[in-house]
Amino acid sequence: MVTFKPIVVPSNRRRDGSYLVAIRVYHAGRCRRLPTNLVARPEDLTRSLRIKNPDVLARADVVVARYRSTVATLTPEDLAGKDVDWIVDAIRADETRATFRLDFFDFARNYIAGLTPGARGQYVTAVHTFREFLGRDAIDVNEITRPLLQDFLAWLPGKAFSFQSGRVLRSKRVRVPGGAESRAMAKLSRIYTRAQERYNDEDADLVLIPRSPFRGLIPRHPPSRGQRPLAIDLMQTIIDARHPVASVQTALDAFVVSFATMGANLADLYEVPAVEKLRDAPVWEYQRRKTRSRRADGALMRVRVPEEICGRASVVDRLHRLAGRPEYATAKVNKGLARWCDDAGVPRFTFYAARHTWATLARRVGVEKATIDECLCHVGYFPIADIYAERNWDLIDDANRRVLELFRWP
Repeated sequence: MVTFKPIVVPSNRRRDGSYLVAIRVYHAGRCRRLPTNLVARPEDLTRSLRIKNPDVLARADVVVARYRSTVATLTPEDLAGKDVDWIVDAIRADETRATFRLDFFDFARNYIAGLTPGARGQYVTAVHTFREFLGRDAIDVNEITRPLLQDFLAWLPGKAFSFQSGRVLRSKRVRVPGGAESRAMAKLSRIYTRAQERYNDEDADLVLIPRSPFRGLIPRHPPSRGQRPLAIDLMQTIIDARHPVASVQTALDAFVVSFATMGANLADLYEVPAVEKLRDAPVWEYQRRKTRSRRADGALMRVRVPEEICGRASVVDRLHRLAGRPEYATAKVNKGLARWCDDAGVPRFTFYAARHTWATLARRVGVEKATIDECLCHVGYFPIADIYAERNWDLIDDANRRVLELFRWP
């Protein structure tokens, strides 16, 4: 049987002579003390430090009633073989559950601060957009329910948002990016899941964030019109293309170089330290910027530089002149590609289409999916093999050669 009694312990005497009240928990021949924030003054106690003041005893009885309600939920089977330490842990867990509060926006701010700069933007937009929907700057994590998220999803369509602030843009001329609902919900869900991982301890039966309100509510992200794979004849046209405007030609050359290096990202091309590296070095070795901080191997990639693009090696230097800063490179290149598309009378595509096109054509010429993953510097579907088997760079180079041989090169 579990019993409780409010007591005062001599060692809990404070400088002003008062004492902190504790609750003694007795079970199976042993006792433990649980501290409270109740205070008993000297006049509230007998000479032997027993509590005599009815008001102090009444407040202590409120605390004891909470503890008893916790024990009342335990069955005899739960208590069988359990000592007083287990009882105290169960009470503390129940008290924590009852008093737990976590501001979702505060947690999100701290979580986003720990991300790499390149990963923060969409999280900031999602959080600020959610805040604008709510119309307040704080929300307890356990207030985020499925009906609330359904209302948020119904509010999102047709709205355009500032990328950094998340504020609704009122101008009708602002383009609403495709997949805004999917991105916002996915980022908010990731933050919510991280909060659950941080505060839930299922082994200790301490689940402070019990719900999973995002489950089944994240819309499928629509395919980007600018990232679709290009037809082989269009790719040939791009390889052959020459444009009188320098910025457009730089964009075309960057696109072709990316394609010929198995979809190298623009951020990685921008980091090439010298033009000569692409022109003279037989192998370009780099760590993919997008995932280098998240992978044990640093996202290492090696590309045998094809002879076909040696004449375009100066594109690295031209990219620096075009963009000025790496964060502007993608916008500048995509602007140049858009102008070429308009001039050539073809549907617009973005720089990332080079990566999609290479992967699609590699599959067409019979390259295995696992090898395509390696060529794209992706984490594959064979994690154990990735740990024990060193990558076969010759196999990767051969895959690229098979794709490049589909085209005529100037």
